[in-house]
Amino acid sequence: MEVREQTRFVILDFYRFVAALGVFIFHLKNIDTGISPAWNGSYGLFVDMFFILSGFVIAYSYPTSSTGFRGYARFLVRRIARIYPLHLLTLLAFVVLAWIGISGPTSHASVTDFIHNALLIQAWGVSDHLSFNSPSWSISAELFCYLLFPLLMLLAGRVSALTLAIIVACLYGILAHGHLPIWQDRSQMYGANYDYGMLRALPSFLNGILLAILFKQFRSRGTKPVALAGILVFLVSILVLNVFAKPDLAIILFSLAILLTAIGESAFKGIPGAAWLGRLGNTSYAIYMLHELLLILLFKPIWHRLGLQPSDFPVFALVCCVILTIAAGITYRLVENPARKLLNRLTPGALPKQAAEPARVETLDLRQTGQAANAG
Repeated sequence: MEVREQTRFVILDFYRFVAALGVFIFHLKNIDTGISPAWNGSYGLFVDMFFILSGFVIAYSYPTSSTGFRGYARFLVRRIARIYPLHLLTLLAFVVLAWIGISGPTSHASVTDFIHNALLIQAWGVSDHLSFNSPSWSISAELFCYLLFPLLMLLAGRVSALTLAIIVACLYGILAHGHLPIWQDRSQMYGANYDYGMLRALPSFLNGILLAILFKQFRSRGTKPVALAGILVFLVSILVLNVFAKPDLAIILFSLAILLTAIGESAFKGIPGAAWLGRLGNTSYAIYMLHELLLILLFKPIWHRLGLQPSDFPVFALVCCVILTIAAGITYRLVENPARKLLNRLTPGALPKQAAEPARVETLDLRQTGQAANAG
């Protein structure tokens, strides 16, 4: 079988979209304490899926010819061009809200908080609270992984896939279950955000690099049934998260879903609705970065103004998801994508064509303010 080089994994893109909306619903349910516990799933754990996806996509697409300081600098500029424009826009929007006296889940909006957010270090243990657009903590954690990326790739290139898998498992075990003093409770890593959330991202990002290595080894065996198996595993992961919080199980399911789907997708062309899957995937980062803003300014006021009841939540959530997706699509076309292209054009030199990202995944996550079970 001839192996076709992937330019984009549209099904993985769609996973990002579903996960982004899952995180949105995870926060939307907080508008009313009477909303059914059936909506209290641990969708905050989707943030860890995004860290895995990010590691996978970046490791797969990073050109082997891009070495040395200049290659690393171009890599960082391109990654920052991907995440920073929309982060800055939403940060400034929250500055305006703080100035006029409107606060969201967090009322913290000091000058120091602004500096931490502007530098994207708010998840590095420099503060004891979330601030401004709180979901951006995961973007801060993502940046931490970008800075370590050459070292992580060096490690991955020096050991076997089995050894790397053991290292990844040990990292999860130590950080999530090692009773580290930086976290008070067992497994609190899965709820970390401002409190060293960048360490939460590290094992999942490295896990994504491992999956990229495995994908390159097994993609020639890809078939449609393999892709369908990956989709099934992803659906199972959603059901699991909706029933109970099992972070370690979620990580395993996410990893299997990503690997099987990527291998299966590489085996055939012409995926039905591929264009729409890609477009929805494009909206995922904006869904993540905009959802708290729209919650404050639009969705929560509408809920209370209309006097809606908890029984109305399913329909209300569906309408909100549609509105948020439309807003995210507009933001992607008018702000996010143009700004990224502009910054990339200003980057000295150009990366080879094969460096194009297959599925532009940023962790979304999507910043949860919950604790370990809620993984926010």
